[in-house]
Parts: sequence; structure tokens; C-alpha cells
Amino acid sequence: MKKITINDVAQKAGVSKTTVSRFLNNNYNNMSDQTKKRIEDVIKELNYRPNKQAQALKSKHSYLIGVVVADISNMFSSLLLKGIGNILEKKGYQMIIMDAANSITREQILLERLIDQNVDAIILQPSSSKSVTYQLLKERGIPVVLVDRDTSPKQWPSVLTNNEEATKILATEIEKQGYEHIVVMSEPLEEVRTRAARYHVFEQYVHYSNQQLSLVELSQQHEVEEYLSHLFPLTQKTVLFASNGRMLMHCLKWLIHHNISLPEQLGITGFDDWNITELIGPGITSIEQPSLTIGETAASTLLAQLYDTDKQHQIIVPSAIRWRSSL
Repeated sequence: MKKITINDVAQKAGVSKTTVSRFLNNNYNNMSDQTKKRIEDVIKELNYRPNKQAQALKSKHSYLIGVVVADISNMFSSLLLKGIGNILEKKGYQMIIMDAANSITREQILLERLIDQNVDAIILQPSSSKSVTYQLLKERGIPVVLVDRDTSPKQWPSVLTNNEEATKILATEIEKQGYEHIVVMSEPLEEVRTRAARYHVFEQYVHYSNQQLSLVELSQQHEVEEYLSHLFPLTQKTVLFASNGRMLMHCLKWLIHHNISLPEQLGITGFDDWNITELIGPGITSIEQPSLTIGETAASTLLAQLYDTDKQHQIIVPSAIRWRSSL
């Protein structure tokens, strides 16, 4: 069976090879919608599959996008990657997925590997809050979009959620419910600006209320269990605020295992990446992060940056607060 070539597509569509090549490279400048539709229809009709290696050599593009996440075992990362893939696949790009395992040192090694593989761009969930940490990307001129977290000073486009606004709404509700002691349960704040921002909302809020605030920075399930075991018996009306989905699940696991009645004995809320909090106990009031949408938005932002069409510096994808019965 004869292999279909770009020449065959061009002849059938009544356009030049150059025009077909531009279409395959998503370069639609001065190309009419009719021409794009005709080429697309011919490609489907002939079942033409472009040679990616040949495209890369001619266009000087690898059609590879590096994606580095802080912790691939986190459900947030899974949904984020799905969202990114949904957009990149449509445009003929492939992802090279890397897991930094919450290590800045490991993250640097992975970024260097991606550069060595000639990726066209990188989507990064930064493990460091300092832009200088990623100076090598600036020096190499690699297009970058940050997701979930930003760095300072701002140097790259970022796609974030409305961390502070959503946390303020919860803080107001916590005060209305008469909680005297707020315990913010978080993985270490250092280097991660989103965690710090969520905590600082409560820090500012208690200046104007009579509530007590505690910050508990832990990483492992056994550390969470040890802390909670020493928290009881309570002497004040207390609420736990978990700074991310992983921490929320760590806390809920212990509370359910020890038959703690929610919210009668203890209130709990926080950020949720898994959308399963409505199934737990009385239903957990939580801030659901739109991980899938964040991924899709990041990929679209990156493609816009690559093709120089729209360079937004920061995009906020709103989270949704799910009011249930845990407060």
C-alpha cells in the first residue's frame, strides 16, 4: 500500500506543500478558515500521518512539552496532567512528565534533562517560591508557564486559583460558627507560596477576632496522627483547616478511625483536590480546586505563548466552595 505523503495532501487539497506544512505546525497566519477546513478534511480522508521527526527537523520544533509536577502521587497532579494532555494532544504535542518529589534539587536535575531533550516549552509546578531558582530556564530562553504556584519576582505567566479569596470566605464562616481555636494543618510553608498565602489569611483574620490560631506543619501521615492524638480532649471549640487535599485526607483518616463526631466534637474544612468530601462523614465543607481546568488553561496559555498570540501574565481559575456539614 502506497504511503500517503504531504505532496498527496497538497495536491488533493489544491494548495502548496508549504501551506500544508504551516497547517501541520499550527501556523495559521493569513490562512482562511476554508483552506484550514479543506486541508483538515483531506488529511482525514487520506488518513495522512505526518512524520513527527521530519517535522521537527524542518520546523526546528520537537513537539515535546516538559511538565514538571511537585508530587505526582497527589490527585491534584493527576487531574492537572489530564487537563494539560487534553489540550496538547489536539495540537500534536506530546508531554514528557517529570515528578520532582517535592525536592528543589531533584527538580533542577529534571529541568536540565528536559532542556537536553530539546523540549519546546515547560509547564512547571514550582517547588521553590524564588524565581532565581529557575534562572537556567530564563538563560536558555525556554517558554514557561507556572501552575498552581507562582514565584517572586514574577517572570513567567502563571495559572493559579483564588487561594486567598476562597480562604477568606471560609474564615468568615468559621467565625460565624463560633469556633474559638483555628488549627491550620499544612505541609511546610517554606518555599510554597500558596500554602503560605492560605495561612496568612487566617493570620490576618484573627487580628480582628477573638480566636486563637495555631499553625501545625507536618508532612507524613504518622505525624498527623501523632498530633491529633494529643489534641484531644479539647478545651475550646476547635476547627481544623487543611491547606491541601492530601492533608485533608490525612486528617479525615484519623478522625474517622477514632470515631470523632463531626462537627459536634471537632470542625474540619480545607482544600480538596479529589471531590470526594461529600461522601465522607456528614459531608465535608471544602474548597474544590479546578485541577482539570487549571491544566487545560495552562496548556492553552503555553500554546499562545509559543505562537505569540496572547501573553497573559497571570490567570486566576476560581475554586468552588462546597458547603456541607462539617463546620
